[in-house]
Amino acid sequence: MTVKAAIAAVCRVLAGAGVGALSPEAFRQAKFDRDEVTADFWKLLYCLLKLVSENKNCAVTDLGHQIEYVKAAVCYYGYGFLDFYQLPADGSRGSRDLLLVFSWLLLKIHLFEKLLERQRLRVEDQVSLCTCRQAAAVKPTDKSDSPAGEHAVGMDVRYLQWLQGKLRFRWKSLHSAQQERCATLHKIHLYTRGCRSGQSFSHLFATETRLIRDPERCSEFVQLLERENMRLEAYLEWRQLEPLFWQWMESVLAAKLQDTQNPRDENSIAATAHSPALSGDHIDRVTFKEMDHLSSEILKLQMKLQDGQKTKIKTTEDKEREVRSHTGWDEFVCPTQCDVEKKLGVLHATISHRRRQHGHARLALRDDSSAKSTKFSAAKPDIGCLTALEVITQLRTEEAALKRELQEMQQLCKESLGEVVEKLDGVICMPPL
Repeated sequence: MTVKAAIAAVCRVLAGAGVGALSPEAFRQAKFDRDEVTADFWKLLYCLLKLVSENKNCAVTDLGHQIEYVKAAVCYYGYGFLDFYQLPADGSRGSRDLLLVFSWLLLKIHLFEKLLERQRLRVEDQVSLCTCRQAAAVKPTDKSDSPAGEHAVGMDVRYLQWLQGKLRFRWKSLHSAQQERCATLHKIHLYTRGCRSGQSFSHLFATETRLIRDPERCSEFVQLLERENMRLEAYLEWRQLEPLFWQWMESVLAAKLQDTQNPRDENSIAATAHSPALSGDHIDRVTFKEMDHLSSEILKLQMKLQDGQKTKIKTTEDKEREVRSHTGWDEFVCPTQCDVEKKLGVLHATISHRRRQHGHARLALRDDSSAKSTKFSAAKPDIGCLTALEVITQLRTEEAALKRELQEMQQLCKESLGEVVEKLDGVICMPPL
């Protein structure tokens, strides 16, 4: 096994994902910062980030747009090497920096694993379960800066009503489509029960039923399976050769640091100092200085927090020694400890119950000893199964919470309208019947 074999494994994984067809020679040229492969690496990063972030295939765009998109996406993920953001917008140089960014993304966001997950061939009937809410806090509108009697939003109320009606219609259409899909899947699972001899499921999925009805699609489905097997084989080969690749990347980083300490010529220094990226509004040197300052401040706060925690622990231990010196310590601690353990057990059960209601799950119809029930079998084997009743109960709880939040927002709107009406003379507002 050689380094060339490891780089070839990386190229096969990328080719299987359909994001580029780079050769090991291109990686070797990027190590020595050759300008011939810079545009290829920009396109590779653009296609990878487009597929991972937006689940979209790489469209044909100009190089300037690709560079701008890659810089913004890499900055979002937290890459902090300043030389990358100083690369010129024409893509004339910087292949080694792009190689370092590629390897950083490979390790930081688990790039290959995400590609395999995005392009996985899904045979089972899956459903998306997510009861997480990221609602912003409701705050009243600040009218201190706006003139008296002027509306904060410069648009017609009828347009907002039209948008609300359009959104409501779309939600109803989506809900009816989901109901029709669930009814169809239930019929398929019910009518094909007993056609499978597996331990997990005794019925067929919609894809399998479609293949039975239309055998001509089997050849196409087999081709898709062969492509996925090729991707998995390339990924397994990459995992075996991964240590060699990272050893080679250490030499790439060493070469980069050596060139940083010993610049090749004055022209390269001038090009770096007057890079267009520094004069633009995207990312500048001041931003990274502020980021470094914030990082140092966070480190200081963490040290203070650790010192305060140690002091608090020491004070608690001293108080505990004083209390233990009195009589009746065991009679007081044992019941309290039991209550705390029970509460922690309930809390852990609740947390695990909520965690397993997030993500994709397989929809299946299972036979119980007492009754027949629909269950959601999670995609991960260590999570377990959820019955439809449990999911419905959780969704009703979330529905009640959303209704309470809606009432709070309505109350805030009434108060805001009341403040506006008080400023209007000779106007009487009557609520609708």
